[in-house]
Amino acid sequence: MDHFENLLPIGAIVHQNADAADAHLAAFIQSLQEQGKRVLGVIQAPEEVSYAYGSQMGIINLDNGAYTSIAQKLGKHNTSCCLDSAAVSQACTILQHARAQNPDLIVVNRFGKLEAEGEGFASEMLEIMSLGLPMITVVADRFLDEWRVFSGGLAQEIPAQLSAMQSWFEQANALHTS
Repeated sequence: MDHFENLLPIGAIVHQNADAADAHLAAFIQSLQEQGKRVLGVIQAPEEVSYAYGSQMGIINLDNGAYTSIAQKLGKHNTSCCLDSAAVSQACTILQHARAQNPDLIVVNRFGKLEAEGEGFASEMLEIMSLGLPMITVVADRFLDEWRVFSGGLAQEIPAQLSAMQSWFEQANALHTS
């Protein structure tokens, strides 16, 4: 417990499989909402939802359920990364709104390539951290070193397990309210 006292109420779900991490995060969010907690921010949309919207990748606003595509249309046979950095930057307004609401938890779908380069949701994540608001994100193993530098080593790394996320939230919530 002593180690947690030196941390911010920031959690990183570290994974090797994004789909599994996203499923556990969705279950965690649902559990918190069933407890009456206010959870805002964005989650990664499942592939089938993105495809239904004619996109390869998107996010869902936890406040209103709105879908936002964050993929460029690069053509049917393109194998390049389709992430649209401009769309991600525009989606920062969702996190700005969430931050202003002072919820029990802010969710940021990913700390990925853009954030590791200081783009994407990076500035909003730093603002949330500076305010000491509880925030959770998903970080792939390949970006873990960048995440640790970005968070200054002040975030707790959480396995993609519901019980671990619940335990983290209890500690983060206590830290935030103290």
